[in-house]
Order: sequence, then C-alpha cells, then structure tokens
Amino acid sequence: MRISARTPSRGPAPAVEDRPATSIVRATSGAGVGPSNAWTEIDLFSVRRYHGRMGLGVSHIGLGISAAYCAKTLQHHGLWAEVWPTQSAEKLRERIRTAHAAVNQRGELRPTHVILAAPWITTQDLAGMAAEFPEVRFVVVSHSSVGFLAADPHAIRLLRETADLQLATHNVFVGGNSRKFTDWATEAWGVHAVCLPNLYCLAETFPQHDRQWQGGALRLGLFGANRPLKNFLSGAAAAVELARRLHVPVELLLSSGRNEGGDARALEEMTENIANLRVTRTGWLSWPSFRRLLRTVDLVFQVSYTETFNVVTADAIAEGVPVVASDAIDWVPRWWQAGADEPLDVARVAERLLRDPDAPRHGRAALQAYVERGLVDWMRFLCPDVPQVAGAAVPARIARGDA
Repeated sequence: MRISARTPSRGPAPAVEDRPATSIVRATSGAGVGPSNAWTEIDLFSVRRYHGRMGLGVSHIGLGISAAYCAKTLQHHGLWAEVWPTQSAEKLRERIRTAHAAVNQRGELRPTHVILAAPWITTQDLAGMAAEFPEVRFVVVSHSSVGFLAADPHAIRLLRETADLQLATHNVFVGGNSRKFTDWATEAWGVHAVCLPNLYCLAETFPQHDRQWQGGALRLGLFGANRPLKNFLSGAAAAVELARRLHVPVELLLSSGRNEGGDARALEEMTENIANLRVTRTGWLSWPSFRRLLRTVDLVFQVSYTETFNVVTADAIAEGVPVVASDAIDWVPRWWQAGADEPLDVARVAERLLRDPDAPRHGRAALQAYVERGLVDWMRFLCPDVPQVAGAAVPARIARGDA
C-alpha cells in the first residue's frame, strides 16, 4: 500500500488509477495535519499470496478481501495505499525494485513498509529482501489467533523464525491482527510483536436497508469455508431448533465449494428431513455477489471456536444483518455472543436479535469502534514521529482510549 497524508490546502486528490494486473488503487484525501502546510508521505505495500481472483486481481477469499478493505480504509483516512497480489518472493522483490525505480524517476518517496498479510515467504528470502532494502520495514502478520494456527504448523515455524530475525535486524517485525495473538507472541518470543488489526471501510453502508424480520419466512446464513474450527455444526443445530420453535418456513443458506476438513456429511445429517427447514447451497461466490446475497438474509451464524476478526461478520453488519457470534469474535456486542458449543444458546441469541429492531445499528457501532481502535494501532506503527497525522486520522475519544 502507498500511504500519504496532506493538508487540504495542497489541492485536490489525484484521480483514481486502476491497474487490473496488480489490483492497485490509489487515492488521497485531506487529513488536516495541523496549521502548517507541511505534509508527510509514507509508503506501505500490503502483500498477500492467493490463488482465486475477484475483479481486478483481488482474491475473493478472506485474506484478499481483508487486504483490499484495509487499503480502502487507510485511503479514506488520508493515507495513500496500494495492494499487491503476489505469488512468490522473487516477484515481490522485483515489484519493490520496480517501485524504487519508478519513484526515483518521479522524485517521490520510496516504499517504507511491506506488510505480508500471512506467513508464507521463507525466512531466508525475507532476510535477503530486508538486507537489499534496508530502508523498508517488513512485517509478517499472522491473520489467525493461536488456536487456528493448529491448521498450519508451517506458519508457526515461519512466525517464530521471523521473531528471531526481528532480534537480529532493524527492519523485520513479526505481527498479528489481534492483541490476543500479539500480546502472547510478545511474551513468548521476547520481541515486541506489532498489532495491525483488520480494517473495514464503512463508506458503503445504507442504514435504510437494514434487515427487519417481520415474523414470516426466515432466511438464515452459515457462510465461509467449512473447517472444523469454524464450527458450522452448532449453527446448523441452532437453525434446526429455530425451525421447530418459530413454526415458520426457515431457509438455511450454506456456503459450499470449500470443504477444508469440515464434515459436510455431518451437516447433511443434522438438517435432513426437518420440518420447516430447507437448506440451500450457495456455492462459493465472488465478494460482490456475496454482499448482494447477504442483503436477502435475516440473520447470520458465525460461532467459531477461534477467530481474530471474521470478515463474514463484518460483511453482514455492513449490510444491516445481525450475527450470532461466539466470544472468539469479541468485538461484536456482548449480547450477540453465544456459547460456541451450545446450540440452544445460539438459538436463544438468534431469536433475540431477530426481534430487536436496533440490532443492525448496534452492530455498526461495534464495527466502527473496532476500526477506530485499529486505526490507532496502524498510525502508531506507520507514523510514530508524526503525532499530528495520527491525531487527525482517528477520533480523539478513541486515541484517549475512551471507547
């Protein structure tokens, strides 16, 4: 991501530039950095590895969406940001070299930060890039909490090696997208792990379109990759209970196409031949199509055993749809949370949210507060010597820790 903050007096923002091959979007907005006309510019590139694509080369899986919306949020707060999809360490190295050559020709700042949105580059390659580009700060971010890393032992090794590299270099850092992970990593590995939370842009939310269940046919959503730790079965069991309890037609919309260790047959056994309950498999949708589908849903289940942010929950909230979450998704309102392995509790919370006309508003407020707190963490890392930029980019009540 390329990031800049400037005073409004320096003229209009440059036009948005689309580059389909690399999914780069550039934007600048006035940040109001104080009475002087001086302005600060920082370059940050967020890099991720991916296979599937959505739109301009952006992955429609969680990491791709997270990177794109992180960049968009930073742009909306006066920072210049880019996302680079990449598939190898060598391609990343080439991109940084090309970026250096281009900005040198234009008399602009060189990149200063590379954020790797998941641990996948070998430690040897990372050390080589850090040595070649000593002015660039490299951060390897775990997008999972400790429990979810059980699915990726190699990622644990890379994160530990990154922590060792942090001890030996000035420009390599290990990080995570939640304090649950970074607080532990700091203590366990003896380095200051960087917390760079997910950011989510709320520019495209429309409260007038909030979902309000009127007591008739009910549409429930159970979305995401089917993995054991995502705990689809508790959500499905709660749907069975709601179909019995509410005596209305219930449709359970279920993501399909990414069965990653989850037992799809167990879901079928749970939901087959249940009165008032019909299961619809949606396939694996592009992100815009998924957002459109959410607008037709009354409530979403996300009762994972372990999480950090959970993009599906944020997407549902953005579309005015309440979510029954587990306490692993700890940024949602407390009364949205249910016991992950307690289907009756999940059904209880679901019924309460369905009957609460203020639920969509409460969800947006929680998401907004989470993003504002996350921006403080980002600003403190990106702009530690420019307090007026950080102060202008986040509300004072969040910077003080009041929210």
